[in-house]
Amino acid sequence: MTAEEYEESFRQRAERKRSLGVLLLIATGGIWLWLAYQLFAPFTLHYGASNTATCASRVFYDEGQSGRRSYAEAEGERCAVARDPADMLGLLVVSLLPAAAGGLQYASGTLTLALRRHDQELAVLRALSKR
Repeated sequence: MTAEEYEESFRQRAERKRSLGVLLLIATGGIWLWLAYQLFAPFTLHYGASNTATCASRVFYDEGQSGRRSYAEAEGERCAVARDPADMLGLLVVSLLPAAAGGLQYASGTLTLALRRHDQELAVLRALSKR
């Protein structure tokens, strides 16, 4: 393997790392957008043959006069079970691993390519100074 072939292979591996990082970050962003939608959007439940219930979002619900009512008390148990915060928290925790891995892969690939460009520019400057 020549030096040029090795250099090209090295750059391709760094590009793949960076692309994988972007892919993982996009997937994580999708999970976080879904969680935000689950928290902030009102929704309608369909249960039984013709029964429906309209539920406010988990964040923006009417707390009543006292301001102390829980979501389950304000909207009902069916709404509380449909958008359980434990499920959302579990998904958030699971999404942290691909977020961290994606950030590390992207940073590693980008840094590798930047250092290779820097090394290449230094080699050109050294060659020019020897003339």
